[in-house]
Amino acid sequence: MRRKLNPEDLQNNSEFELLAEVSHQKLREFVVEQIRAEKYIIRLYSAYQAIMMTLFVFLLTRSVIFAFKGHSEQITGMGLALLFSFSVLIVIHELLHALAYWLTGARKISFGVILKKFIFYALADRQVIAEKAFHIVALAPLVIVKATCLLVILKTESSVLFYFSLTVMCLHSLFCAGDMAMLAFYRIHRGKEIYNFDNRSEGKTYFYTRKNIES
Repeated sequence: MRRKLNPEDLQNNSEFELLAEVSHQKLREFVVEQIRAEKYIIRLYSAYQAIMMTLFVFLLTRSVIFAFKGHSEQITGMGLALLFSFSVLIVIHELLHALAYWLTGARKISFGVILKKFIFYALADRQVIAEKAFHIVALAPLVIVKATCLLVILKTESSVLFYFSLTVMCLHSLFCAGDMAMLAFYRIHRGKEIYNFDNRSEGKTYFYTRKNIES
């Protein structure tokens, strides 16, 4: 069984080399860079997001029409979902990242926020995260929120809760852009053995790769 790595193993060992150093203050710029550079994951995510936003616009238009006809279930559910999504759902999203970190063995988990850029993130301070674990962390909110919403949608019909869940599912697609960009980074460097760790005091995330040593 391979020993668990620590940041010093990556920084001070010639077996590894620095792949990227990302300032948390420049997370948005890093995300945009990955979106521009990678096509496969980003195209899939963009198609999914387009479907969700089209559905949202359809629901909103339909709810307004129904409200004028005296049926308020749709617009009430959507209104509550909007308030929930841009407050409580943000917290839930980051807690799901934290839970995934915990379940994959990371500790010293904390959270960061850059309000002026409306960026929220979870981090595991000085915990080296392998690629498979990072994929679990990145995908956890998307998968869990989507599955929960679908379960509620299938169990309810034409009620406030039905439209609430459908709207939350649509809006949550917007929250996953950063997670998909991180996965795009790994796809750009596919074939490499990548590890990363956060340094809270420095406000940075480091990505290292194991060098291919030719015999």
